[in-house]
Parts: sequence; C-alpha cells; structure tokens
Amino acid sequence: MVLCLAVSGLEVLKWIGYFLVALLCLMLMIMLHELGHYTFGKIFKFKINEFAIGFGPKLFSKTNKKSGEVFSIRAVPLGGFCSFAGEDEEGDNDGDFNKRPVWQRIIVLFAGAGFNFLSAFIVITIFFSAYGEYFPVVGNVYQHVEYMEDGSYSILEDSQQLKEGDVIISVNGKECYSLLEYNRLSSLISKEEDNIEIVVIRNGERQTVNVTKEYYVSYTESGEKDSEGNPILQEQISKSKGLGISMATFSVQKLNGAQAFKHGATFGYDVLRVTANSFKQLFNGSVSVGDTMGGTATAIFSLAQLVQAGIPAIIYGFCILSMSIGIMNVLPLPALDGSRIVFAIIEGIRRKPLNRRVEGTIHFVGLIVLFALAIILDLVHFFG
Repeated sequence: MVLCLAVSGLEVLKWIGYFLVALLCLMLMIMLHELGHYTFGKIFKFKINEFAIGFGPKLFSKTNKKSGEVFSIRAVPLGGFCSFAGEDEEGDNDGDFNKRPVWQRIIVLFAGAGFNFLSAFIVITIFFSAYGEYFPVVGNVYQHVEYMEDGSYSILEDSQQLKEGDVIISVNGKECYSLLEYNRLSSLISKEEDNIEIVVIRNGERQTVNVTKEYYVSYTESGEKDSEGNPILQEQISKSKGLGISMATFSVQKLNGAQAFKHGATFGYDVLRVTANSFKQLFNGSVSVGDTMGGTATAIFSLAQLVQAGIPAIIYGFCILSMSIGIMNVLPLPALDGSRIVFAIIEGIRRKPLNRRVEGTIHFVGLIVLFALAIILDLVHFFG
C-alpha cells in the first residue's frame, strides 16, 4: 500500500513537471507573439504603454523612465499583451496607435503572427539540421500476385523490390516526410502512376529503386488457433494495386543546411494546410468540435503529453502550436489581430475610420466571447 502511494505520488510530481514545462512553452510562444507587436511598434515609433506577460494583478513591474513603458509579469500565466496608446480610441498624439498610418498599423498587427511563424521556422530548421527529419521505414513486405484468366491467382516469387528496413526518402521526387502527416507515404503512392521511382536508404546507402504497383497478398489472423494455440493466418488479396508494404516506424535523417531550410518552409506550409483542412472538416461535419479545437487548457495538456515523450516531441509540438497561434490570430474574429487588420484596411479604403467607440466595443465583446468559447471548448474536449 505504501509503495503504491509512493509510486502514485511520483507520477503526480512527474505530471506537475510536464505541465509546468508545457506552460513555459506556451508562455514563450505568447511572449514571442507580443514581442512581434512591440518590435515593429518601436520601429514605427508607436507609443507603447505596457508589455505584459500574463493577465490579472501585477506580480512584478518596471517602468522605463525615458519612454514611460511598463514591463510587467502578471499573476495569471495564460496570455500576455502589448498595450499601445490610443488603440481603441481616437488619439491626440502622433505616437498613438490610431494616429499612425494605416500601412504601419497593419504591419504592427501582423507582426505578432509573423514572429510566431519566424521563430517556429528557425527552431524547426535548426532541429532538422542538428537532429533530423522523420521518414517512413518499411515494415512488412508482401509478395505480389498474378491473376489468371479464370480468376485464380498465383504468388510471384521475388516480386517485391522494396526490402524490410528500407527508409523511404521520396516517391517520384516527392519527399515522404514527416510526423506531421502520418499517411503522407500512402497519399503519395495513391496519386502516382503504376511505375514509381523510389529513393531509399538501405544498409546506410542511398539507392534508387524502380517499383511497379501490383496486387499483393497479405496475411491476417482468422480468429482461430491451431492445435498448439498459435493463431491461424488467412490470405487476403488487395483489391487495388499498391506497393505491398506496411510502414513500421520512422527513421530520423539529418539534413544539410539547404535541405533543412527547405523542409522548414515546407513544414510551415503543411501546418497551414492541415489547419485549413481541420476547419474544412469541422464545417462539413466530418469531425467534431472536440476533436479539432480546444482552449488554453487543451493546448497545455497536449503540450504536457509531448513533454513526456521527450525533447524532439517538445520541439515538434512547440513549432506546430506556435504556427497555429499565428494562424488563429490573423483570423478576422473580433478582438484578434485579424479583425483589427480588417478594420484598418476598411479605413484605408474609405480614407476615414469607422466609429472608434463601436470598433472598441466590438473588440471588447469579442474578447469576452473568445474567453468563454475557450472555456467551453476545453469542457467539450475533456468531457464532451
């Protein structure tokens, strides 16, 4: 009993550590986002009132005597903000947010998401170069079959060109990474013609293998056992042509500088594409809200699970979530940067602003709605 309690207590302490690391990662992403606003605000000489990490009561603050800017750490570590003078009202001073040119405001607003993408790109590029990118490894290799005119078939000997343990790098020049898209290999194979050129790493050497799609035979358990208790296998013939392989796991392959840069850019595009596809699935009803969206608690819990998996998983998760935060913030939803960008564009087109009080009210109400929505999404994710 005492031993069980000790083990349980140790697990609790471990998970507390995981959540603390996850929380620090999330705060770093938010700090980088606000730093983007702050940096370009300084470049364009905007008047900045406060740069804060967290919400709620101040735990620590320091005022720059020259500029009057306040740097603070607040009690609730679930966000942050960069407060500009005259942000939700018609300012009187040249440095006030709404007194600055529209194009400068748009850049400052977009800079938060830009810093999220830029930081994630830099981190993942270094990761691919120093640690490596993930490529699929061939697991089971099945023999191809040849159909006869009467509908019967025969198993072809030595028909499979791929070998167990091959690391598949590309299919017809299209690379087969990564953990972000688990089924990328299958997706590429299905889109290519029957004759495929595949680059593999076999026994430590890079080789090019010419593969032809064929019908193949695999073996599954029938649910019955022989006299010795071993499961009885039954043949299963594929209904469509394929390579006749299964993926076993991933292999980490280091990339040179140019390759890492390219993969970093592709990684960003893939995050954007996967996020857009998630929204599409959400709106057409193919997935539920709880499967695709969540609030702050969901993000921290997901990151904590990755912390448990180790440093590579943390880096992957950090980069994906940082880019996702950037994407979410440029959506044209009230209180988010994307909505403020829309208002700035409308002002630029009309050559005069909309009512500042109305705009401020929209953002204030939107902020409350977003906080409420985040809580509801967390509840749906964990209990729905």
